[in-house]
Amino acid sequence: MQLNIEWLLSKVPIIQIKNIDNNQVYSLLEKYNMCGSIKVKTVYRILKDAYEKWLLDKNKIILEASSGNTAIALAYLWNLFNIKVQIIIPQTTAPCKKKLIESYGAQTIEINWTTDDGIVLRNKMDWENLGKYFLPDQFGNYANFEAHYNLTGPYIYDKLGEIDFFVAGLWTSGTLLWAWKYLKEQLPKIKIIWINPIDRIEWMRNFATSKVKIPFYDQYKYLIDEVVDVSFDPCVIHGVQSYLQEWYFVGISSWAILSGTKKYLDWKKWLKGVIVAPDGWDFYLDTLVKYIDLENFIWCK
Repeated sequence: MQLNIEWLLSKVPIIQIKNIDNNQVYSLLEKYNMCGSIKVKTVYRILKDAYEKWLLDKNKIILEASSGNTAIALAYLWNLFNIKVQIIIPQTTAPCKKKLIESYGAQTIEINWTTDDGIVLRNKMDWENLGKYFLPDQFGNYANFEAHYNLTGPYIYDKLGEIDFFVAGLWTSGTLLWAWKYLKEQLPKIKIIWINPIDRIEWMRNFATSKVKIPFYDQYKYLIDEVVDVSFDPCVIHGVQSYLQEWYFVGISSWAILSGTKKYLDWKKWLKGVIVAPDGWDFYLDTLVKYIDLENFIWCK
């Protein structure tokens, strides 16, 4: 029997957050996906699509700028296609991420700038070496969006059926907008909530301050029903308690998304919805540990 990789990538646990009163909130735990994050869906779909269209072959090098989950997925999945990978990453990227990327066989190019600046460098390298590289271009690649329209959205609908709201961060916009698009088609009354970071929260993007233009965001932002702003302190710190008290070790953006969901549900009752927890806390331990007061968690006593 041949393993269906896309079927496998869509199957992750959906759990109910128990300590939320008056409403049912479920969380899509993408940390249990291959490579530890939701980005594996995007990366696999992009590489598969390029390979089938003869845009990617063994004579090219995959080149992308990424500070984390996309880079890890690219470094891991290149083995399926046997094509070399180079990743442009900021020097501020967590050491554990760098080591993991390199352990999968990818070459890293460190820069003393942001990921957005890395995208500028990526494009410059490609222009100066025409035909040498394949650029996944997750922000502008249509396959990114198809991944979540065909995998994330249908899986949520199949598992939960009728829901009142769906909450996520915008990241490269594929997860939110096209999972949203699928769910809106099935459930016209569903509310789509964007959790927007007003300061830097790992793996979340504020498009008002981004240097990278996202063409699909402008095209599909009409799907968004409500925007909830969050900040690292206190929103991220507040969100961690609900997950850790139930032994779910998710990442920084997951904490912020849950905290923003609680803001959205304030004074609301009897609603059922799902939020996306895009990765685990493994990659952020050096950042997270200092914010956790173990005395406040029942399971730690």
